[in-house]
Amino acid sequence: MISQRMHLKMAAGLWAMVGFGLLMAGLIFLFGQRTMSSLPGEGSAIGVTEGISFIAALVIGFVKGRMVLPKVARKNIARIQTLPEQSPIYSTFSIKSWMLVLGMIIIGKTIRFLGAPHFVVGAIYAAVGIALLLGSRVYIEERP
Repeated sequence: MISQRMHLKMAAGLWAMVGFGLLMAGLIFLFGQRTMSSLPGEGSAIGVTEGISFIAALVIGFVKGRMVLPKVARKNIARIQTLPEQSPIYSTFSIKSWMLVLGMIIIGKTIRFLGAPHFVVGAIYAAVGIALLLGSRVYIEERP
């Protein structure tokens, strides 16, 4: 059993950790095929496709992290505030939220299984990671 305050801290931490992990995985998918030792000397740059994919991920992640996920976080904060002062740890997120997470995991695995190009997988992962990182701040800023 944990307090409402701890639920809020856990929600912020989980969003931030998953966001950071997805962002790192996205960067690996986008740029992981290259290392500093494999770049051919001066004037070399990342591929145009990877660069455009990363810029798209930044834009989409920023928009989603500033406009969509804060609303989701506020709804979850309101739900947590209705919980008893001490409640089970799994109550941090609703069943609907846990099902959404499961669905997103299945979608991610399906995209990779179907052989989507690395730049597509990387852009999706990076965008979701950026959005979660930005959205996690709401749990901290709006904590009672």
